Amino acid sequence: MPLSSRSPTAISDAGRHARDRGDPITANPYPPESDEHGTWERGYRMPDAQAQETMPKTPGEASQLDASS
Repeated sequence: MPLSSRSPTAISDAGRHARDRGDPITANPYPPESDEHGTWERGYRMPDAQAQETMPKTPGEASQLDASS
């Protein structure tokens, strides 16, 4: 899949996963001036709890989250 065809959510998730793996922020695969670069970097820097609050929930995810509360 070409990098530019990924959704903003997938790009942000990739940044967060890179952080979780211990990759440096310089591992961002998108061109520095692109929207994707900023989205990936926000995912890298955003705390996990904040990411969950800002992510749109699908009906299946919402019910799973409610059940675990």
